[in-house]
Amino acid sequence: MSSTLIPLRPLRPSGAAAKREQTPARQANRRARTANGADVAAVYEQIWTAIIDHSLPPETRLVEERLCEIFGLGRTRLRQVLQRLAHERVVTLMPNRGAAVSRPSAREARDVFAARGVLEAGTVAGFIELATRADCKRHQHVTREHAAWRQGDRRAALKYSGEFHLIIAEVGGNQILMHMLRDLVSRSSLIIAMYQAPGTPCCPPDEHRELARALERRQSRAVSLMVRHLERVRADLRLEQIAGKSIDLRSVFANGRRAL
Repeated sequence: MSSTLIPLRPLRPSGAAAKREQTPARQANRRARTANGADVAAVYEQIWTAIIDHSLPPETRLVEERLCEIFGLGRTRLRQVLQRLAHERVVTLMPNRGAAVSRPSAREARDVFAARGVLEAGTVAGFIELATRADCKRHQHVTREHAAWRQGDRRAALKYSGEFHLIIAEVGGNQILMHMLRDLVSRSSLIIAMYQAPGTPCCPPDEHRELARALERRQSRAVSLMVRHLERVRADLRLEQIAGKSIDLRSVFANGRRAL
């Protein structure tokens, strides 16, 4: 049993005084809980983004003490973030060794893209069936992806590429497929980071343009275009083991990327 002394609770004011004193306290507590929840969400988004845009490559150690210092987050809340990332399989939690960005195997790479082929054939079919005219005009991600690739901004190109695939699933309206695809897109980004040849687009922008045109016209051939597109991305991977490298976590989350 702990020997820490428990401070005596101050006397509770009565009547109107109690209401005046407790209401600001309750409001402050609510604000604190909201702020803490937002902090956790913001840290999750920043780490997740840094992983899928290759700032944190596979096998990067996610040192808890370092991340707590960078984000100003307590260890308990940081572990909530890491557990969520582990659930999405982009982080691996190692007993007595902490957390690290996951390192997918060559077999997993093949399995992930095979699964995406099956899944995204369904999301494209859902898009064709349910998309509104406005949905069919959502080409901005393809345009931005193409511009990022021309400018040599691989990080932005990967971001827009993944979002293009997720938008198709979102419009299709099946939330289960959407969550499954988000998981697979995250894992695909790690796989591309490890195995894609330098200078190769993560998703060829011209293929996305062709897909976007077929979707806008609600053409059934969009399903086969998507499957062939994913097969081509997988074929561009060099499925061989590549050694990891040391990463400075603070430099990754510098330049305004802190949660607080």
